[in-house]
Parts: sequence; C-alpha cells; structure tokens
Amino acid sequence: MLRHAAVALLIAVNAMGAQAATFQVNRLDDPAPGACVPGDCSLREAMGAAATNDPFGDTDVIVVPTGTVILTRGELATVSQKLRVQGAGSSQTRIESAATTFRTAAGAELTLVGMTIDSGDDALYGCDPGYEGVRTSIDDVIAVEGLIRVCGTTQIRRSEVRSSLYCNRGQTVVEDSTIRDLVVQGAATTTATMRRVLIDGALDPGNPNAAQISLIRGVLTVEESTITRTELNMTGIGPSTLTLRRVHYLDNVAPVRTETDGVVTIEDSLFENNAARALYAAGQADWTVSGSTFVDNSVDDNAGAAVLLEDEATLRIRNSTFSGNRFSVAAAGAGARGGAIGFRNGAGAQLILTHVTLVRPTFAPVGTVGTVLGGHGTSVALTLSNSIIQGSCGMSANVLQNQAGNIESSGNTCGLDPETNRVNVSTASLALGALGDNGGPTPTRVPAVGSVAIDLGSTPQCLPKDQRGYARPGGVRCDVGAVEADANDRVFASGFEP
Repeated sequence: MLRHAAVALLIAVNAMGAQAATFQVNRLDDPAPGACVPGDCSLREAMGAAATNDPFGDTDVIVVPTGTVILTRGELATVSQKLRVQGAGSSQTRIESAATTFRTAAGAELTLVGMTIDSGDDALYGCDPGYEGVRTSIDDVIAVEGLIRVCGTTQIRRSEVRSSLYCNRGQTVVEDSTIRDLVVQGAATTTATMRRVLIDGALDPGNPNAAQISLIRGVLTVEESTITRTELNMTGIGPSTLTLRRVHYLDNVAPVRTETDGVVTIEDSLFENNAARALYAAGQADWTVSGSTFVDNSVDDNAGAAVLLEDEATLRIRNSTFSGNRFSVAAAGAGARGGAIGFRNGAGAQLILTHVTLVRPTFAPVGTVGTVLGGHGTSVALTLSNSIIQGSCGMSANVLQNQAGNIESSGNTCGLDPETNRVNVSTASLALGALGDNGGPTPTRVPAVGSVAIDLGSTPQCLPKDQRGYARPGGVRCDVGAVEADANDRVFASGFEP
C-alpha cells in the first residue's frame, strides 16, 4: 500500500513540474544575475531561471525582444533541458558575447529561432559529455562570428553561418541556408546532409583565409546546392563517404579532392569555371561520376585541366560531358597533358570512361599534349567505351587497355583500334551540337541528325540511360557519347510523359 502511494505521489509531482514556463526578456544589458521577474529580466537571468526548471518537463521558452543584447559576464547557463530561445527575427534581435553564447549538456533539446549571434568564442557548443542525446534546432539564425559546433541530432534551416559549422558527431541536416566553412569529423558514423545550401567563401569578406569544406571522417551529402569560392577536401583518418548530387561547383579556388581512401559519388552536377581544376582523385579513393558536365575549368599544372587521377585511385566517369577545359599558357608550354582528363604518378590507378563526350577548347595553348585526354606514366589502366573524343590524346600506347565503340575526331591520336572504333572522323561528319540545355539537369552536346555518332555504340557497353536520363537505345543501337540523340525526348527521366 505504501509503495503504491509513493508511486502515485511521484507521478503527481512530475505532472506538476512538467508544465512549461515562458520567460520574457525586457532588458538588453547584462547586470549581476538576480531573479527573472516580470518587467525586469535579462537574458542571463532568464537562462538561469530556465535552468532551475524541471529538466523532464515540456519546452520552456525565452522570448528575446528587438535590439542588441550585450553579454559581458561570460557564458550563459548551460542548457540541460528542453528550451526554446525565440528572437524577433535574425535582422531584429542580436546577441553579442565575448564568450561561448549557448552551450548544451546531456539531455538538452535547444531551439534557437530568429536572431543574430556575434560571439568571440563559439556561437553554439553542443559537444559536452553526453552529447548523444542532445537535439538542436536552428531556424532563421545568423552566426556572424563564432563557430557552431554540433553533436547529437541537429537541424538547421533558413540560417547563415558566416564562420564555420563543425559537425563533430551525430547527424546534422542543413536546409535552405548559407555557410562559409564546413567541417565533418569525429567518427565514421558522423553524417552531414546539405540540401539547397549555398557554401560561399565570400560570405565573410573580412576573412583572408581560403574557405574550406573538410570531410575528415564521416559521411557528407550535398544536394541541390552551390559551392563557390572555396575548396572541398576529403582527408584524415579512416574511410569517408562523399556524395554530390545536383551540385553547381563554380568559381572555386581548388578542386574536390581526395587524399586517402573513401568513396566519392557525383551525380547530375555542373563543374564550371574553376581555376584550379574541378576534381582531383588521389589516394586509394573510389570515385563514380555520372550525369555531370565540366565546362571552362583550367589549371596551371602538368596534367588534367578539369580532372586529375593519381596514386591508386579508381575513377569511373559515365554519361558526362567535357567542354572547353584548358591549361594555362605556362602549363601547356611545359608539356601539360590531358586538357580535360589527365593522370600522373599512378600506382595501379584505373580510369574508366563510358558514354563520355570530350570536346577540346576553342583555344588550346601551344604545347598542350592531348587537348582532351592524356597523362604522364604508364601505371594507369584506361578503359574507354562508347565515348566521343573531339580533340586529341597524349599518352603512352599501353595505357589504353580496353576500348570499344568510340569515335575520335579528327585523327587517331588515342591509338584506337579501327576495327572496333571509328577514327579520323571529320568535324562535319560528327556534327556535334553546341553546349546547351537539351533536357536533363546539366548542359549537354547533342549529335545532329545524320551524325556518325548515332547508332554506332558498342552494345555490350551500352548504358540504360543517357546523361539527361532518357532511355537507351533510341534506335537500333546506342549512340556514341553522353547523349542519346534519337531518344524519345517527350519522356522525362521519370518515365512519365509531359
């Protein structure tokens, strides 16, 4: 009987303590902490009062008004319960602090909405011991200064991180936001997903350092996003996984690069006007690129103006288009090789090109060896199938180990076997259209009616869809190159008619 009474009393106490509290901040200074009372409550006092509330209750709310809150007394109380800090909007409420502004502890569920945070230390630190259970939500927040370091489960929406977002452990999802720097690290199970995100190195014009996306350890997925004026490196310990899907990699200062083992998947993406090439596949990484276009990328180096392969990496490129990629005048004069795709320093590397369209630039500097394809050394195995080479190759003969269904225009610098490929094809006979929007997510070049590329592909190497997602073959056999010219373009990639 006593036991039943104790249980009933415990339930009653918990029920009474579970009611949420709302604290209204109405002063913007940072006085010595006292009680948070109606009409006289600072942000520090509100945080302190919330910290003493029931940690197992409903979500407490702190309402911060329009204006600038200036914190001068160090860190605020650590959040260890369910708490929502609500500003009037990122352009109206501002919090300035020389110390870490918000910190979460085990069991915390912190929501920050509608504010700008200018912090001399971390704007948010969520990786104290016990972080596994921490849940953080950020909406309409601008972090001007101060890092955001998250662990546990994190959701960021409609926000702007002008410094760096560190995804240390746990799962992070960022949507419809802007970020300058991104770091994914901590564990193989650390995941970060970016959707409709602008990652822009110019977000903090006062920072002279190059912006970075660093995948040190974990899984990073970037979808329907733009990366500009930055660089993306996969480095560190242990294998990591990188996926870029419908990404525009534009005007960057360095390529997407691997230096160790890991898996890279790139789909339906556009790499444009990058001044230090677009992709750098090195280490023991395994790359697959499909449905993507590389246009007007350049480099001042001796191989691979758009894409470079080294070491023991494997690089598969399928249903992709290269157009106008080139070396600098100085690099070409030094015998640079592979104006679109190049290789060097191989140690068993593999390059596999299937249904790829490679088009030389309008102007190739004198000295370029292989205006579209080539490299240094023989420790790379090249497989070339159903691809268009409108330009030239510059490589050792024994690099090309497997070949079928290719076209070279207008010579045979690649050493293709005329019995299984078509060589010495004139520009007029190839009749390759200009780069443009021909359906699908990325720009392509479509062979015109009557092109020798139509129905000339090798059937065993024929891929089921072209770069746009249209079904192959559209005729008797597959077309050569990234685009199936005679496909039924009234059928979308989903299979439904308009």
